[in-house]
Parts: sequence; structure tokens; C-alpha cells
Amino acid sequence: MLKPDLSPRKIFRGFDPEGIVTLAVSGGGDSVALLLLAHGWAQSHDITLHAVTVDHGLRPEAAAEAAFVASLCEGLGIDHTTLGWEGIKPFAGIAEAARRARYDLIGEFAVAIGSDLILTAHTADDQAETVFMRLMRETRAVSRRADEEWSREPVSVGRGMAGMSQVALLGDGLTLGRPLLGLGRAELRAYLASIPQSWVEDPTNEDLSFERVRVRKVLAGDPQLRADLTDFAEVMGRMRAVLARDTARLLHETVQVAPGPVLLFEPAGTAPRPVMVFALQVLIALAGGGEYMAPRGRIEPVLDWLARSEPAKATIGGAVVEKTEKGYRLYREMRNLESLDVEPGESLIWDGRLEIANNGRDAVHVGPLSRAGLERLERERKLKIVTRPRAALISTALLRAGGKVSLPMVESGQGDGRVATRMTSRAIEQFCPQTDFPVLDWLRAMETERRACLLPKP
Repeated sequence: MLKPDLSPRKIFRGFDPEGIVTLAVSGGGDSVALLLLAHGWAQSHDITLHAVTVDHGLRPEAAAEAAFVASLCEGLGIDHTTLGWEGIKPFAGIAEAARRARYDLIGEFAVAIGSDLILTAHTADDQAETVFMRLMRETRAVSRRADEEWSREPVSVGRGMAGMSQVALLGDGLTLGRPLLGLGRAELRAYLASIPQSWVEDPTNEDLSFERVRVRKVLAGDPQLRADLTDFAEVMGRMRAVLARDTARLLHETVQVAPGPVLLFEPAGTAPRPVMVFALQVLIALAGGGEYMAPRGRIEPVLDWLARSEPAKATIGGAVVEKTEKGYRLYREMRNLESLDVEPGESLIWDGRLEIANNGRDAVHVGPLSRAGLERLERERKLKIVTRPRAALISTALLRAGGKVSLPMVESGQGDGRVATRMTSRAIEQFCPQTDFPVLDWLRAMETERRACLLPKP
């Protein structure tokens, strides 16, 4: 068996940070190995590291583990910060909530210190476990669908089978890197033992109430299955990249945006079904502002509409999807719309689909226009705002700042530039893996088209 190449030059190849690099270090074997390997990389490339440990407040041992990491970092001359997860913890889904909190805390901290790259210690074992769990969920979903009358199409393996990407974009200008994704847990622990360097063991790694722990036990007893799963993830990653490329091409050729925003999807030819499914998932995410892509099981029946002559309409993922003569029309449904304030110097995303940056001196209030607000605005202007469908206006964003009112997703001429807005999609831009970058590029190009189609402000 060949000895793995643990040279920092190979492990961190492709990462070229311009500022501080943030390292997520829990104190476990994988993250301690990342810390030491990154230290060697930083010394040879004049890179500044800052390690962070998140104390979720769920275990009494967590404070001691953070102190262990702090001591280790002090010996290496690396800055270290412990971040705490404050507030009330959920009773259900605690593992997922903790994961989200961890990324939120680390991301906010990275932005605060001027870091644009976050490195985590995910390994090939983590990849195999992730793919195994997703395959099991996929299998259960296929079994359920087998008994449903509407299911006439074979269920394809989903995009999630590609597992974790070595590089992903997190939003806010942050990149997430997983440089150890090609290395196994045993290899990293052998490296630590050869130094020697200790690490801490999280007792929850033995708690069989967690799915990942049960899966880890299974794979530990079957090294070949672990290898097969990582190979499978690599193949599926290449397939996902091709799917994203072809989907982005289809979207570029067939989608137009109208004030509202209203998305017009008119596929002239016959694209492969997986491409059509992904395209609709992207458009529903963009129109509806959801945090995640709509499941394929909700998309499949919508594709069958084109073969029918009668009108059709559905609400999926916060978006209204209507059949038209040539394809589909999508816009935001009129519910679950938030209202909030954007303070001076603050930037945030409203409704998962509009980024607002307040560069002025006054707070900006943003909320849905609403039916009554639309009627009042038109009475004041003595002019009807013409869009199709008119229902899209009810869910559009209304901004109030310094006594001025604007509709940034409908009308052009939005003032003196103190408030900048940009169309976005939380489901696409947050945790966007490298395989999906073509779709992200299409989304960002859509902003130019949106601005070109806005109605002139009276």
C-alpha cells in the first residue's frame, strides 16, 4: 500500500488566499491534522492563519476541548478564537441545527476579520458516510414512490450523490475549502502518531442514536464499501458538473425575466429530463426564495403539463408555477413574506431573493408591496403599474428610505445609489459546490437582464 502524500504543497494545491485563512478546528484528530498541515503550508507561503473552535454549549467537555485547541495554537503561534452558540437550542434536529450554527458563526467571524477562505477537516471517510446516508434516503424514497400510481418514470440518483465538494461558495464572498477530502481518517491519525501529537475524542462519536455514527460503524467493518462509496461520489461529481453545465446553457437560451420579477421559461426543443428537472428546480428557487431546492418528486409531475392542452397551475417552494402556451411562468406566491429594517452600513437578503446593501444614513424598511399598498401607490401616482401577471406585484419588494418609496424588482431609476439591490437566490448562492458554478454564473448574469427590463419610474 502506497504511503499517502501529506505534503502541504499537494494538499493545499488550488487554494490561493489573499487574506487571512480561517481554520475550523474542533480538537478531533482530523482537525488537529488540518491545523498542523496548514501551519506548514502557511509558513512556506507567507499565509496568516486564524483557528476557530465552536462551543455549541451542548456538552460539558466542549470548553476543555476548546482550551486544548487554544493551547495547541499558542504553541504554533497561530491566533485562536472560541465561538459560542448562544440562545435556546431546538429539541428536534439538533445535529443539523448545530451544523448550521457552526457555519453561521464561523462565516460571520471570518467576514469580521477579513478572511475569505474557511478550511474544514472533512475527510474521505466523511464523504463515504455522507453518500451512504443519502443513498439510503434515496432508496427509501424510491420504495415509497414505487407504490404511487403517478410514478411512471424511473427515479434517477440525485445530485446529492456527489457528496461534498472540495470547494464551495458560502455567500458574503466566502469560500469553503475541504483540502483533506482525498485522505482517510486512519491516514491522518497515523500522521499524528508519527509526530507524535495527541487529539481529543468527541464522546458523541460513539453515540449510536446518531445516524452518522451508525453508518461509521458499518463502514469501519467494510473498507471496500468505503472505497466504493468515495469512487461513486467522484463519478457522480463529474456527472453533476455536466448536468449543471447543460442546465445553465438551457437556462441561458430559454429564460427571460420580466418586472416583478416574473420568470418566463420557454424551452423550444426537448432537453433531457434530468436537465429539465434541474432547470425547474433552479427557477423555483429563484422565484420562490426558498432555502433549499424543491424535491424532484414535486418537479416530475410539472414536466408532464407540457404534454397536456388544459391550463395548469401549482405552488412549489414558495413559487407559483403556471403553464403558458410556450412553457412556464414563475413568480413568488403571496404568503410568508417578511418585513424588516436594513440599518446603515448593513447588507442582508430579503425573502431569499433580493440582496439589499444600505450605504446611506437612514434605515431602509423593506417588506412586500401587498394588495392595499399597490392600490395606494397607484392612487398617489395616478398611474397604473402594468405587469403580467399583476399578482406578482403583491409579493414584490417595497423599500422605504428617507421618505422615498421604491420597487427595486419592478421599476428602474432607484435614486441616488445609497441603497444597492441585487437579485439572488439563497438556495443557489449559499453552499454552492464547485460543480454548480455554471448555474451560479447564469444567475449572476441574470441580474443584468433584470435591470434592462425594469419599468421606467414615473
